[in-house]
Amino acid sequence: MRRALVLLCAIAALSLSACGAENKPEATHGASSPTASPRVGTQMSSSPVARLDTGHVRLADDLTFGESYDFEKDTEIDPTVTKTRGHMTVLAYRPGIAPQEEAPQDIYGYLKGKYSWASLKVRICNDGMDVDEGEDESTSISVWPWALELRDGTLVTPFDEDLSGFPRPLYPTDDEDLEAGACRAGNIIFAVPQSQQVARVLYIRQGSLPVAWTDR
Repeated sequence: MRRALVLLCAIAALSLSACGAENKPEATHGASSPTASPRVGTQMSSSPVARLDTGHVRLADDLTFGESYDFEKDTEIDPTVTKTRGHMTVLAYRPGIAPQEEAPQDIYGYLKGKYSWASLKVRICNDGMDVDEGEDESTSISVWPWALELRDGTLVTPFDEDLSGFPRPLYPTDDEDLEAGACRAGNIIFAVPQSQQVARVLYIRQGSLPVAWTDR
């Protein structure tokens, strides 16, 4: 059973973004995919959360659920980023989505008394990008740029298995091309520590500032 534990490069980028918060955003070099974010697989015996002080991290935007982030803003912040037209939003967050007893025994034993299932419903649309004629305008999407930040500063990364009881449709866990003019909505699954509350949703990318959503 594999899942993402830490988005190492993206978290490193977050740490750099937190430095010099009074300055203008650092320039990034080259094109940045709206969903580019690496993942590291590990066994379920490892903790599904990673500690990171994100309190002073600079954001591309701070939104509420239902508000859309326009990817063209990335180019406004950093002109070196390839202009991409499209938007994404967080539609809903649902804790306690499935009885733990519906999961296979090994996962149930790991989660019992420690974690509960939660889902995050998101939507992304690709309206194309500024590329040379004939070049591909599709973009790659997956669950891995998304994370939940808990009130104690830890990050929870997505769970990558399809189990009974999870809400459908699921957002792709493997990279999937989203063609220009298309949209995709789906649910992302998380194992959230039962004693913790979610403070906000983060969309963490390489080469661009993260985007945050809160339910307020």
